[in-house]
Amino acid sequence: MKRGLWNKRMPTLLAFLLLFISIWVTSYLIQTGVIIVGRATPDKTPQNLKIANIADSSFAVTFTTNEKTSGALSVEEAGKNPYLVFDDRNKKTGQQNDFYSHYITVSDLAPQTSYNFTIIVDGENYQTGDQKYFVRTSPSIRQVPPSQKPIAGRGLLPDGEEAADTIVELKIQGAQQITALTSDNGEFTIPTSSIRKEDLSGYLKLSPETLITIVLRRQDLSSTIQTLFENVESLQLLTLAQDYDFTDIEEIEPSTKSSELKAPVPKLTPGNIRILSPIENESFVDSRPLLRGTALPNQKVKIKIESETIIDEVTADRNGVWSYRPPNPIGQGQHKITIETIDSFGVSKILTSSFTVFASGSQVAESATPSATPTSTPIPTTPTSPPGQSPTGAAPTPTPTVILSITIPPTQIPIVTPAPPGNTSSLVLTAISILLIFAGSALLFAL
Repeated sequence: MKRGLWNKRMPTLLAFLLLFISIWVTSYLIQTGVIIVGRATPDKTPQNLKIANIADSSFAVTFTTNEKTSGALSVEEAGKNPYLVFDDRNKKTGQQNDFYSHYITVSDLAPQTSYNFTIIVDGENYQTGDQKYFVRTSPSIRQVPPSQKPIAGRGLLPDGEEAADTIVELKIQGAQQITALTSDNGEFTIPTSSIRKEDLSGYLKLSPETLITIVLRRQDLSSTIQTLFENVESLQLLTLAQDYDFTDIEEIEPSTKSSELKAPVPKLTPGNIRILSPIENESFVDSRPLLRGTALPNQKVKIKIESETIIDEVTADRNGVWSYRPPNPIGQGQHKITIETIDSFGVSKILTSSFTVFASGSQVAESATPSATPTSTPIPTTPTSPPGQSPTGAAPTPTPTVILSITIPPTQIPIVTPAPPGNTSSLVLTAISILLIFAGSALLFAL
């Protein structure tokens, strides 16, 4: 009896033991990452790819990633060995830093020559399907470039921080694709004298009524600005996630005389004295909020935060834009800022605005938004890019295609995310775990 009972209970204990071991092994493999369970990985896929600023000896490639990554290009000319080209900022520092926005200029090229390239992000290669990207440099131009003012502005993030590491795309009817990159303080300047025609055959002369579309991009944030060329020097502060319309024209139309003549424009005169942030009764969770506004170019602005008895002075830049961040945190509650500066008549002008500072993490009544003169309206973005100093070409949303024309339309990259690499020991452990589960289940079923 005892022996029969023992013989009957032994397989049951063994089956439970096998199941316990298999569950433990499986749990261990999941924790160590050998077995992957549907966890989201950082999005390193190149997006908003643009091929821009095509000239006779250079071109630029720009794209964004939702996570900070290192970006580079593998470039090759037919019959020659490929070579690596790194982000422009990494070329200057000699280091491999990671960015959200990637700006890579390929230079020292031959005119009217075809080149292929592959995008490299954190060591992974990306191309359009099974083919590499293609670009052809322009012919040399003998004509003298037109003397034209640059396009300048400054970007801000929604929280009021400077929009560094941000791509700037420029679209002009009849022009090539042009892109640029903001500086550490969010400023950008795009020379217009080197902008070429769409077919790259010569330089493009811009009239004051030429419609300009500018797009700022960083991660999944974007901002579209429409204005006329006569106003581009005074774009002032542009906040990502906000769209601006500085003209009555809602769409980019072919630059015919009729379309150029029907553009009533609100002029942006540098020298208007304003407090752009805070707007009246605006709320912040930042105890050192970025305060900003406009005044006469290069004019001193006296700033007073009355509740904290902070008195300071800043100088507006050449575009008439000033900004100020308190050196020390200011307390929670209501505050009032007063600015004093000289207007264009030499008269002292005083403006005030009230704002509230909440504790970090609190819900704010209104997030910091730009109170720029132009009205804020959503505008479809399809910027183009001519060869310039900070190139980036406008491109439709992700769907990469091989570009066969001289002016390369921006396209997004179709990418298959590579599977995580495995090794022999991990495969053996996984196989053992599966066998143990089947063995334990079979024994229990047989009892």
